[in-house]
Amino acid sequence: MKEKIQRTLDKLIGLELTRTTRAANMECLKFGQELVTDKVDGLINVGQFGIHLQCPWRITNGQKILIGHNDVYEQSDQDAKYDPDFDWDRPGVNLRDKKLQELIDKNLTVEKVTADDFGGFSIHFNDNISLTTFPTTSLENEYWRVLDNRPTSKGHFVVGGDGIWESD
Repeated sequence: MKEKIQRTLDKLIGLELTRTTRAANMECLKFGQELVTDKVDGLINVGQFGIHLQCPWRITNGQKILIGHNDVYEQSDQDAKYDPDFDWDRPGVNLRDKKLQELIDKNLTVEKVTADDFGGFSIHFNDNISLTTFPTTSLENEYWRVLDNRPTSKGHFVVGGDGIWESD
């Protein structure tokens, strides 16, 4: 499994992290040139590759955590008074959305990827920044997936507790 994950993620080397979106707490990272695709609700921009993260993850710079999976549940203004009506799911209002947008603005490029034995991986960018995923469930849930959005090779590569699933 580790080798198959490594081969799939190696396709990201040299690509820029260009965009990020979110569906609830699932982060959707886009890599490479943005492509326009027609979805049911209209045209959207997707990267050449997308990674949808459904397991815990963090982005670090050396020994410092810059962004964490659970930052989605925190207010973007850390000095603001506690808001009992805070709705983390609204785009752009939580700490994770804010910090990820700041990270996108840094023009990060994938330099190296490493897979682990448990379905997790690390993506190493320039500027000593890394994204690390670490599945934490023994259930057969989906951990993450890579979407190949290139017109010549569309497909999904899904990693979960029951192994790997691929589609063309």
